[in-house]
Amino acid sequence: MIKLELKPKPEKLTDELVKSKTEKYNADNTQQVWNIDWLKVAIADLSFGKCCYTEIRLGEESKYMEIEHFHPKSRYPDEVLLWGNLLPSCKKCNATKGEHDTIAEPVVNPFEDDPKDFFYMENGFYRVKNNSDIARRTIRKLGLNDIEHFVKPRNRIYEKINGTLSDLKEDILASSDEKLPTYARRLKRLMKEGRRQEEYAALVSTTILSSPDFTEIEDYLTVKRYWDTECDSLKSELQYCSLTR
Repeated sequence: MIKLELKPKPEKLTDELVKSKTEKYNADNTQQVWNIDWLKVAIADLSFGKCCYTEIRLGEESKYMEIEHFHPKSRYPDEVLLWGNLLPSCKKCNATKGEHDTIAEPVVNPFEDDPKDFFYMENGFYRVKNNSDIARRTIRKLGLNDIEHFVKPRNRIYEKINGTLSDLKEDILASSDEKLPTYARRLKRLMKEGRRQEEYAALVSTTILSSPDFTEIEDYLTVKRYWDTECDSLKSELQYCSLTR
């Protein structure tokens, strides 16, 4: 989970449309008044086409996007089409969170809260930071540490990144200076996988920044003057996305 920006609402989502659709829903709550193609596109764009909670890429098989009402529509029907209450979610998160009352018992909203204040990641698991009840509740209510759905895929990525960094460090330390630009480009390609628009950005960025191999590579390339401004920019992006202790 990373901090996300709530963009201005679509021009088509006029006050008149919201009022009309909300009245329709209040008259018959079986009406999926939010099921509008252009609205779904705008909501998916808020999180780069990812679930705003787990960061899995939406649109793939069994990972279709659902519009999640952060404040549940069953409890707060007047917010059924309120911009800012409509979040891009995977089916698993939407179903697990269900009708949980997020006003009475708050959970982390990545459009309002910074996940860094609540979580850190460790070996593919979300961990509670600062003994936060909100963080603990969020992990439980969203099933963020569901082993089969989320932890196992994250662990595979975690192991792959650490293996890549280990191999890259060995190659760099054993190479001649002439080959260092090639290895620097390889490092940049890996770092780009942790940008905010990429799948599992929090996991990838945290894994890279927490790796002693990465620190050693950075130090070595700095001494050799192959750590450049692009590397600095990519590292800043990783720091934005990471959930470190």
